[in-house]
Amino acid sequence: MKKISIYYLFFLLLFSAGSVIAQQKNVLLLMADDFNHWLAPIGYDTQAITPNISSLAADGVLFADTSSASPVCNPSRQALWSGLRPSTTGISRNGDGFVRDAPGFQNVVTMNQYFMQQGYYVYGGGKLYHPAKMGARETDPDNWSALYTGGTGSPGGSIYSWALPSINNFYWGAGEFDLSTADDTKLALHMADKITNYHISPQSNKPFFIACGFFRPHLPWLVEKQFFDLYNLNSLSIPQGYLNDDLDDIPGAVAATDHKEITAANKWKDAMRAYLAGLSYADYNVGIVLDALNASQYKSNTVIVFVGDHGWHLGEKDRWRKFAVYDNASRTTMVIYDPSASGNGGISRKVVSMLDIYPTLVELAGLPRNDANEGNSLRTLLDKPNDANWNKSIVLTYAGINVLKTSQWRFVDNGSQSQLYNIVSDPYEWFNLYSNPAYVNTVAALRTELANLISGNEPGGPPAAPTGLTATAQSGAVVLDWDDNAESNIEYYIVKRASNRGSSRWRTIATVTQSAYTDQRVRGGRTYRYVVQAENTQGQLSPESSQVSATP
Repeated sequence: MKKISIYYLFFLLLFSAGSVIAQQKNVLLLMADDFNHWLAPIGYDTQAITPNISSLAADGVLFADTSSASPVCNPSRQALWSGLRPSTTGISRNGDGFVRDAPGFQNVVTMNQYFMQQGYYVYGGGKLYHPAKMGARETDPDNWSALYTGGTGSPGGSIYSWALPSINNFYWGAGEFDLSTADDTKLALHMADKITNYHISPQSNKPFFIACGFFRPHLPWLVEKQFFDLYNLNSLSIPQGYLNDDLDDIPGAVAATDHKEITAANKWKDAMRAYLAGLSYADYNVGIVLDALNASQYKSNTVIVFVGDHGWHLGEKDRWRKFAVYDNASRTTMVIYDPSASGNGGISRKVVSMLDIYPTLVELAGLPRNDANEGNSLRTLLDKPNDANWNKSIVLTYAGINVLKTSQWRFVDNGSQSQLYNIVSDPYEWFNLYSNPAYVNTVAALRTELANLISGNEPGGPPAAPTGLTATAQSGAVVLDWDDNAESNIEYYIVKRASNRGSSRWRTIATVTQSAYTDQRVRGGRTYRYVVQAENTQGQLSPESSQVSATP
C-alpha cells in the first residue's frame, strides 16, 4: 500500500477546514429606528419610496405582519438580542436598562455573543442596542469581535422646517449638504467597506455576522432635502388606518397632544412627508450596504435581515408616536433573505415577531439551537411563506401591559381598559369588542392562552423524543427514517449530524415535515452520527432521539 505523505494529509485537512468555512453562512443584520410597516409591498400604505428595501423583499421573504416585542426602543432591542420576551425579563420600558442588569438574567447569552461563541467574526455599529453608542456598557461591548463606535443620525436644515410647540424633540427640517458627511451614511459606507474588503482581512477565515443600526427615521426628522422632495404634499393622503372618533370605544383614551397640535396647525401632510423622507433616507443607506454585499464574493452565501425596531403612528388613533399598545405602535417591516430558501420572492402574512430573528439566524447558520430563546425559528416560512400549519401566537409587552396577537385576535390585557379586536375583519382596530357580551368566552380563552405563553406552561407540553431512528448507508448518501409517534401537532423535525472526526460538533443539517430524510452531503468512508428532534406547533422542542451512525 502506498504511503501518504504528512504534507498531503496536512493539505487535505486544510482543504476540509476551508470547505466548512466556505459553506458556513454569513449574516448581515440591518436595522432602522422607528421604521414602521409602510413598505409598499406590505399593502397597508403604499406611499413610501424605498426601492432598496423593496428590492430585498422581492428577493427574499417579506414578513408583512411582523410585530416588535414592545413598542419602544429599549425593550424591543433587549428582546431581539437576548431572545427573551419583555414579560420574562421585566424590561418593558425605555428606562428598564440592559438585560444582564435584570435580576436573574446575569448569564443571558445574547445573539452577538452566541455567534461569537460559535466561531463567527461578529462586528456591530450604529443603534443596535439602546442607547445607540456602541461600546457603552448597555451594548454588550465585551461580546463583539470589534465595534464601530461612530455616531448615528443626520443633520437637517431650515427648509420645510416646523416644530411641535409642546415636545422638545418633535421637529423636522431639510438641509442641503454632502450626504457622506451625515453619520448614518458614514456608518453605511463603513459597513460597505467592511464587507468589500473582508476577504483580505485577518479574520477572513471565519464566517461573519455584521450588524448595522441606522438612526433615521427616528425623531427629529432631519435629512437632506432630496428625500423631502421625493414627496409632493398635494399627492399625499392620510393613512388608511385613520378613523375619526376611533377612540370612543376605548375607556380612558384621548387624542394625544401631538395630534391635536399637528392638526390645529394644518401640518398633517407636512409631518407625513418629514417621516417618509426619513424612511427613504434609511432606504438609501441600506442600499449602500446591500450594493457592497451584492458586488462581493459573499453574495450567494449571506443571510440578510432588514427590520425596524417597532412601529409608528402617523395620525392613527389620534397620535404621532410609538409608546402605545395599539397595533401600529408595534408593527414594523421585516425581510429575511436566505440564499437557499425555496420561498424567496414570497410575502408571508403569518403573525410573527422580531423575537423570532435570533432562533431563525441560529438555525439558518446551522448552529445548535439556544433553548433559552422564546421566539420561533421562521425557517419553515422561508420555504413556505404561508404554510397552513403555522398558527403561532406572539406576546408583546409595554409598561407592564401584555398583549396577545393570534392569527385572528389582538387582545390587550389591561384591566378595565382592555381591548379586543378581530384583526381578520377589522385590521385597523376600529371596533373594540372587549365589552361586548358575545365575546366573553373569547376573552377568557385568550387570557388563558396569554397566561400560558408567559408562564411557559403551554397546553400539552413538549412532544416526546422521536423513536425508531435508523440510518442506512448507501453510495453517496445516508437514509434516515424514524417513527412519528402518532403525534398530530408536530410541525417539523430537526435533523442534526456530527462526524467521528476529531472534535466535530453537532450541526442542524435539515428541517423536514416528514419522518424521513436522505443526507446526500456525505463523504465515502467517513462515519456520521445523527439525532432527530421534534418541534410542535407551539414551538416546543422534544428531547433528542437516540443516536445512530452510518458510514457511506
